[in-house]
Amino acid sequence: MKRFACLFSVVWLVSCSRQPAAPEKEATPVRLTAVTRYAAGEGQVYSASILPNRQVTLAFRTSGFVESIHQVRGADGRMRSVDIGDVVPLGTTLAQVRTKDYQLQVSQIQGQVTQAQEAEQAARAQLAQAEAAAVKAQQDFDRADALFKKTSLTKSDYDAARANRDATQAQVNAARAQAQGSAGTLNAAQSALGTANLGLSDTSLAAPFTGAVLQRSIDVGTLAGPGVPAFVIADISSVKAAIAVPDIAVTHLRKGSPIAIYAEPFPGRKFKGFVSAIAAAADSTTRSFQVEVTVPNDHALLRAGMVVSLALTEAPPSEPVNVVPLSAIVRAGPASSQFAVVVVSDGKAQHEPVTLGDTYGDRIAIKGVDAGQMVVISGASFVSDGEAVKVLP
Repeated sequence: MKRFACLFSVVWLVSCSRQPAAPEKEATPVRLTAVTRYAAGEGQVYSASILPNRQVTLAFRTSGFVESIHQVRGADGRMRSVDIGDVVPLGTTLAQVRTKDYQLQVSQIQGQVTQAQEAEQAARAQLAQAEAAAVKAQQDFDRADALFKKTSLTKSDYDAARANRDATQAQVNAARAQAQGSAGTLNAAQSALGTANLGLSDTSLAAPFTGAVLQRSIDVGTLAGPGVPAFVIADISSVKAAIAVPDIAVTHLRKGSPIAIYAEPFPGRKFKGFVSAIAAAADSTTRSFQVEVTVPNDHALLRAGMVVSLALTEAPPSEPVNVVPLSAIVRAGPASSQFAVVVVSDGKAQHEPVTLGDTYGDRIAIKGVDAGQMVVISGASFVSDGEAVKVLP
């Protein structure tokens, strides 16, 4: 019985000494890619999105209810309002707001201008009469003064001539002030008429160039307001594509350099473009240069938003370097100014410091790891050294 009690005590002590095991941390899901070799200067292909040659948002400068929208013939043969995808020529009136209120305002101000013109003409005529009377009064006074000095004219007649001269000069001054006031009133009325006519002309919205409608935000009956977008149109007679090019490649490009463009919707077809702009300074983050390529688009095959490939002929091939996608580059530590990549070996993650080199499209040259090593390109910021990772396809 004692032996059984001792055995029970030992089992109880052993069972009490066992603690529940801490749950293991789940492996962090990541995506990997291999460090590859790249010979800078071999033909490089870049991807870019097509942009219109120019694009504008059109809005009314006046407010009012939309009275009409430009009509085009639809696929069913019936007339319909111009809409997305339609091409409109330069100067086409795309929409018109109600003009009745603005025409009435123009008519009212035109009446004010007419009255002001009549008043200004009457004031000028009155001024001319006053000036003629003043000239005659001055001549009469000059004769009276000469006679008075020869004692051939009485003092009363001399005083009368002088008083008449002074009175007519006062009338001239008054007439001149009235004429100036009438001219000011006329100028104000004419300015108001110009503003009213401008408001009347702004009731219509015209296409500033031949282009395709990308957006229409109004319909007949819509209350349009100043600055509220009504249409977005784009000039696609030529289109543009912007790419980020490394310094080793940009030095071999010049404005006008021919560029071959390929679009997935047109397999086997090559579009001829040319370099239209090259950035003077590199991007501070990627250290690449923005290059703009213009592509003539006479048949409107290339549309805004299409993804195309651009083939550049770069410098002669140089010594191959190790490259990784830009997304693989992380900081070596929270407060570090150095860079690193997260290498995965045997399912474990490890930060490896690297030295950055030139960029080649979306890849960058590095030193510090070997070709073939697997590095994290998605999820690197969530793993720590020695942590297990789960590789996603």
